[in-house]
Amino acid sequence: MSKLHAQLSDLPPHLQAQAKAQMPDLYPTKPTVILDAPKHKGPNKTEAHYRRAYIDTRYDVKSVHYEGLTLRMANGHKYTPDYVVVTNDGVIELHEVKGSYKLGSYGRAKLAFDQAKVEFPCFKFVWWTKGGMQ
Repeated sequence: MSKLHAQLSDLPPHLQAQAKAQMPDLYPTKPTVILDAPKHKGPNKTEAHYRRAYIDTRYDVKSVHYEGLTLRMANGHKYTPDYVVVTNDGVIELHEVKGSYKLGSYGRAKLAFDQAKVEFPCFKFVWWTKGGMQ
């Protein structure tokens, strides 16, 4: 799997400052965010519906990436949101999409989502389940 590396300097200045404050010991010399290639061919039906109905209808979206970012957390776990949305004003939103049926992986995904939210406050996090946002 190929990986794209984005420098911390590629982020808007206000996000650079937030990221540096959150990760000084993780990236002491050269801070980077790892952008992974998608693990799947594409989104499932629920994820595709969410993009069409909620993301593509917004006018302030600059770009959307499916599974375009993986966060490595202090506890050693990783979190890959379903969508990375960059708004025109430079806000980076991480969207997690779940169906209405709660599979066994639902709890693990929610824990990883909540932990990423605590460790990376420089991003805006959105959790959506079929039937509405939470």
